[in-house]
Amino acid sequence: MISLHRNLKLRDLEIFHVEREGTILSYVVIEDTRNPFTEEDKKLDPLCYMEDEDINAILNVFRISLINDEKLNEEDSFFLKSFFSDFVNNTNLTNFIITEYVQEDLYDHDVNIKFFNKILKDIGSNYIIEEFDEMNWIYLSQD
Repeated sequence: MISLHRNLKLRDLEIFHVEREGTILSYVVIEDTRNPFTEEDKKLDPLCYMEDEDINAILNVFRISLINDEKLNEEDSFFLKSFFSDFVNNTNLTNFIITEYVQEDLYDHDVNIKFFNKILKDIGSNYIIEEFDEMNWIYLSQD
């Protein structure tokens, strides 16, 4: 059985972990960049085959990152990509990119703000979670 747990929900960032039979399968970061595709993004498949006019029409890109301690098998990768792609409302102005990352020391850390910031740094995000009072944690995760 697979279960989904949202660890953190902020305005432009959500962090989940997906479990299968009590074992973490993957951490997932969904980041609303509030920006269009970067020049590096435009080199990715299938964007590299699209017309510049169509790519430049996208004003907001969501980055979905799958972070694991080892490479996902094809079936798990397909499942997670399919599942999390439904989290973004695709429009003619909004799109998303899904990238998989392997972080070998993923489970060697306590799950806290430092851990989340390490993940964000490792996936190349510019987002930094500021320290906040633990009493506010419940409110941040229930917006």
